[in-house]
Amino acid sequence: MPFSYYSLPFCKPKEGVKDSAENLGELLMGDRIENSPYKFKMYVNESEIFLCQSKKVSADDFKLLKKRIDEMYQVNLILDNLPAIRYTKKEGFMLRWTGYPVGVKVQNVYYLFNHLKFKVLIHKYEETSVARVMGTGDAVEVMPSEPIVFTYEVAFEESDIKWPSRWDAYLKMEGSKVHWRDLTRYEELDKESQAQMNEELSGWKLVVGDVFRAPSNPALLCILIGDGVQILGMAIVTILFAALGFMSPASRGTLITGMLFFYLILGIAAGYVAVRLWRTIGCGDHKGWISVAWKAACFFPGIAFLILTILNFLLWGSHSTGAIPFAVFVILLLLWFCISVPLTL
Repeated sequence: MPFSYYSLPFCKPKEGVKDSAENLGELLMGDRIENSPYKFKMYVNESEIFLCQSKKVSADDFKLLKKRIDEMYQVNLILDNLPAIRYTKKEGFMLRWTGYPVGVKVQNVYYLFNHLKFKVLIHKYEETSVARVMGTGDAVEVMPSEPIVFTYEVAFEESDIKWPSRWDAYLKMEGSKVHWRDLTRYEELDKESQAQMNEELSGWKLVVGDVFRAPSNPALLCILIGDGVQILGMAIVTILFAALGFMSPASRGTLITGMLFFYLILGIAAGYVAVRLWRTIGCGDHKGWISVAWKAACFFPGIAFLILTILNFLLWGSHSTGAIPFAVFVILLLLWFCISVPLTL
C-alpha cells in the first residue's frame, strides 16, 4: 500500500511540495510523483551536503517510522525520468533494486537512512547529456524526541551507456539460463508412458454426448465467451504495440492507458461474438440478443468496477496515495457507458 514520502518526518523542498501532472494510467497504478529537496549541479561533485534538520521526532512519528521500517517500505526516486537504483555484486551477479529502504532494524534498534550517496552516469552525445542515478545510504538511529539530520552527496561519472540503452539496467535479467538437458529429458518420453498418456487423453470420447448437448444457460456462456474474446484481444494488441516500441517504459502509465483504450475499442468484438454465438446455439430464439449484448457490455466491467470501488474505499480509509481520485472514477464511468457499451451493442 503506497503512501506519500512526506507522510514521514523527512525534509521538504523549500518551494513546497508539488505534484507532477499524471496521465490516466499513472493514476490507476497509484503513482504519485512529488518534487524532492535534493538539488544537483551538473558536472559538480559535492560531498556532505546539508539538506535539513527535522523537528524533534514525536511519539506518533516514531511509531510510524518503526511501522514503515518493519513493513520494509521503500523510497523511490526519479532523476531524468529514470528510477534511482541501488546495486551490489554478489556471487558474480549484479543485483539491482529500485529505490532504497526507509530504514533497517538491527537487534531491536531502528535506524533511518538519512544520508544518500548518488552516482550519476553521464554520456555526452551531440552536446547533450544523459544522467542516471544510483543511490546508497548511511543510517542513523531513530530516537523519540530527537531531531534527524539529513545529508547527501553526489558524484558524476562518465559512462559509455548511450541514450537508447539507458533502460537496459532495469530490464536486464541476471542469471537466466536455458535448461536444455531438462527440456531434452522432457521430450524423451518412453513408449510406455506415451501409450498411457494417449489412453488418458482418449477419455473425452466418453463424454462426447455431453460436449455437443445444448448448454443449460446459453446466455451466460455467450457473455463469458464474448468478454473473454475482448480481454484476449486487448492482451494480444497491447503486447504487439509494446513489442513494436509504442509503449516505452520511459512513458509512465502508457501501458495501462493503452490496455484501457484497446479494451474499450474491442467492445465491438465482445458484442459480435456474444450475439453470434447466441444466435448459433439459441435454438432459434433471436429475440434475446439485445439482452445478451447488454450483459456482455456490463458483466465483466461491472464486476471489475465493483472490486475497484471496494479496494479504493480501503485505500481512502488508510490515507494511501494509491487511492484513485473521484474524478478518475467519473472518467472511467463515462468511458464505460459512452464508448464501451455503445460499441458492444
